[in-house]
Amino acid sequence: MSGLLTRVRSRLYAAATARELAAHWEDKYRRLRETVRERAHREDEERATLKAQSMRRARRMPSAEALQHMLQVRTPIAQSRAARIPHDAATFQPRALIGEARRATIDGLHWWVPALPSQSAASVERMLAKQRFPYLAIAQTRDVSVGGIMLDIGANVGRMAIPRVILGDSTKAYCAEPDELNCQCLMANVRENKLEGLVVADHVAISDRVGQLPLQRAKMSGGHRVVHAGDAHDDAISVRCTTLDAWVEERAIDLTDVTFVKVDTQGSEVHVLTGASRVLSAPHIAWQIEVSPVHLRLAGTSPQALYAILTGRFTHFFDLNPHAAGDRLRPIADLAGALEYLEQGDDDLQTDVVVYRAKS
Repeated sequence: MSGLLTRVRSRLYAAATARELAAHWEDKYRRLRETVRERAHREDEERATLKAQSMRRARRMPSAEALQHMLQVRTPIAQSRAARIPHDAATFQPRALIGEARRATIDGLHWWVPALPSQSAASVERMLAKQRFPYLAIAQTRDVSVGGIMLDIGANVGRMAIPRVILGDSTKAYCAEPDELNCQCLMANVRENKLEGLVVADHVAISDRVGQLPLQRAKMSGGHRVVHAGDAHDDAISVRCTTLDAWVEERAIDLTDVTFVKVDTQGSEVHVLTGASRVLSAPHIAWQIEVSPVHLRLAGTSPQALYAILTGRFTHFFDLNPHAAGDRLRPIADLAGALEYLEQGDDDLQTDVVVYRAKS
């Protein structure tokens, strides 16, 4: 009898334990399902927020496709206008583009681009296939850049300046480019598209001093950089340099006519701004500045040094990165915090910001 009672108690205990275990796992699975549902709900909300932000940005910007269409329509008008404007004398005569540049056609424009000896034939063909104009950046900056003269510092072959002039966003563009081959292509693009007098090219590096500086050439034409800190490589070449203030005076540019300055100098942005106190003092000029922490440090400065100059001179900014978080237009005090994402991860992250001064 006692053995039977023992077996019954054992079975009852086992059944109770099984029920407890079942209840435990059922509760655990319930909480897990709730967590999954909550996570999915949050992800849906985040996707909806990103979509709404994207739509708001799209509504705020003119159509890049429309700019592309109008470029083809307005090119003859710009050429006709250029024929009536006195031409500025170039500071150097470009040599023949033999074996170091390739000619393409982009949106109806004849276009010369560098083909460096360091590039393979396949690399050159890929580069040519990717040639395009920066319509998105033009569309994003139209609300502060339209009208007046543009100064293009680090102009490369004119991808930013020439479309702006043809579209009528800029009445004239003065372009500074330190690499000789890039500048030759820029001049060829001006000549072939009959824009002499509207786009003025100058073979010079804009920095914080007047004299000569070494230019370190890269494997691709967009990567050349002026060396301010450390030793330049043996293959670096010496180029003429001047300050932005001195260059504006040299070219007899009336600052009251300038409305937009673009600076893309592979890390020399702090040096450019240091030599531009007079131009920076003009309250009506908006600036587009490339921000690349890696390149700024290679040039011996830092993002913080750049932010300090910008926050001391301007009141507002917006980030041209279409995926940037936060409102499009923000007070300049938010600049350093808004660009913290450039320091995250292992990638060489960079962006362009537009800064301007609102009337107090």
